[in-house]
Amino acid sequence: SGSGMAMAALAKSVREVRVLLCKGPSSEGAKQFVVEKYAEIKKLHPQLPFLVREMAGIEPTLTVRLEHGIEKTALIAGLKPTEVAKKLAELGSK
Repeated sequence: SGSGMAMAALAKSVREVRVLLCKGPSSEGAKQFVVEKYAEIKKLHPQLPFLVREMAGIEPTLTVRLEHGIEKTALIAGLKPTEVAKKLAELGSK
């Protein structure tokens, strides 16, 4: 646990979190984020679907689906794990 930053609880309106990774160096930070924070997020939100997919030739993205089918997506290529955590907090705060 190198980041030392505790995950904040996500808003109640968050219905699903999806992380799309590519098979390359631009996803390294996002992969590390998933490895470090997955258990913590599941502990905070046992019912929340937290989906991780790895595909070739895509842009690494983080998508948060809110109630009423609203989705917010952020590009996470080249981000550090702490920056991915910050993006998740931003997307999942409302």
